Amino acid sequence: MQVPKRIKGKGGGLSSHARAPRQEKELAKRVGGNTVRGSGSGKEKGDVRLHRVCRIEAKTTNKQSFSVTREMIEKIETAAMCHGEMPVLIVEFNDNGVKACEVAITPTWVLDLITNQTDNK
Repeated sequence: MQVPKRIKGKGGGLSSHARAPRQEKELAKRVGGNTVRGSGSGKEKGDVRLHRVCRIEAKTTNKQSFSVTREMIEKIETAAMCHGEMPVLIVEFNDNGVKACEVAITPTWVLDLITNQTDNK
């Protein structure tokens, strides 16, 4: 069975849009959280949530770069802070639908929080 053209990326791999649901499920399993129904399009924002710990917005791209906007950060930060959670933006870079690199982006106050907790142990 052939993959329809609408979900094929360059070189025949999965497009970013087709890869996104799988990325969210993998992230949820890795952090021990849950995927957010509707991928955050409803009342609850974000793609993955580990209750009272963090809220994750997942992005995936087949491109060589990805632009992070202040609006993206503010959106996940607002949603997370309302519930005492840390906001995280995960960007997955793919080569022909295969994960090549993955980075986590978070406000610096989260880094400060993590390093201060580590110092107190």
